[in-house]
Amino acid sequence: MKLIVVNYSMSSKSLVFSHQRQLVVALSQFFDSIDVFTTEITDETLPQNVNVFLLPWRAKSPFRNAVKVLSVLYPVILKNRKSIFFTHMADIHAALISPLTWGLKVRHVLWYAHARNSIYLVWASFFLTRILSSTSGSCTLKVNRRKILYINQGICQEDFSYYPRTLEGRKRILYYGRLDRSKNIHLFPEIITALNSKKLLFTLDIFGSPANLDSERYMNNLMSSLNSTNAHAIYFKGPIQRHIIPAMAREYEIFLNLFSGSLDKTLIEATFMGLPVITWNREYCQQFGTWSGAPETESLDFILRELTYVKSLNSLELHVEIKRRLDLAVLCHSFDGWVKRLVSAVEGDPGK
Repeated sequence: MKLIVVNYSMSSKSLVFSHQRQLVVALSQFFDSIDVFTTEITDETLPQNVNVFLLPWRAKSPFRNAVKVLSVLYPVILKNRKSIFFTHMADIHAALISPLTWGLKVRHVLWYAHARNSIYLVWASFFLTRILSSTSGSCTLKVNRRKILYINQGICQEDFSYYPRTLEGRKRILYYGRLDRSKNIHLFPEIITALNSKKLLFTLDIFGSPANLDSERYMNNLMSSLNSTNAHAIYFKGPIQRHIIPAMAREYEIFLNLFSGSLDKTLIEATFMGLPVITWNREYCQQFGTWSGAPETESLDFILRELTYVKSLNSLELHVEIKRRLDLAVLCHSFDGWVKRLVSAVEGDPGK
């Protein structure tokens, strides 16, 4: 069977390149051949049964882009009616070509993991065979829901390997990821102040960078508002390359994340690395449970209760729970398992 992949970038200059390449390499083991159509091409070595083609794309040129995409992909669709089309996080491309694949009865599957439902996703959903996403919070499309299949996250465990910490002090808290309002970074100082008022002496190191201009303003306002007490307990460390995270994370004993949306991949990464995860993220808490046993709520009282409870556990109790969560994360969110579920969904029958 031939797979035709459409995505945004296969360039080593792109931040998403490593995942795109890793995915294509993994998929190459399940298909006779793969043709990748992408807006940026890598010079990295790929498996012999993978061919990469440039898909013309120019910023701020929507009409030109639409014409170019259709002119390149329409002949490909005509010549490959028995192949499977897989559009990866490219809802615009899916919106353009899905009416053609639908009309020619070509199987077409889209991977989409984003809390915001774009107008392109809504349009494409009427023509796609399948829509794949990680969890219910990562694709909340209201129409054509029978086509949606959730297959969890796909995190490479080897990239975020387990590290057996002593976890004696449990005072060094870590956050890494995007710095914007959706992550509720502005609540961190209040949490640290409340903890340290009880003489628990926690510190918090924050790694990451703003995603856009609004996020940059948000973070500048936050940092300028920190009082002298928080300034000695909260440290902004700036951006960090993903391959450095596991070694850096060994210095910490707790991971804090207050994202309210879908299952943040950093929560799974931290679980893989053996860090106790403190969060009110609904999807994470419903799958992995809470430390205190209390239902998750988006309140500082809940987070303070969770941190205090983790602090009170003895080392054996803590390691038993960390191991349970690690096993569950491997079962549900490992990259290898995700790829198998992805292939099965791509090749399988459409939802009824």
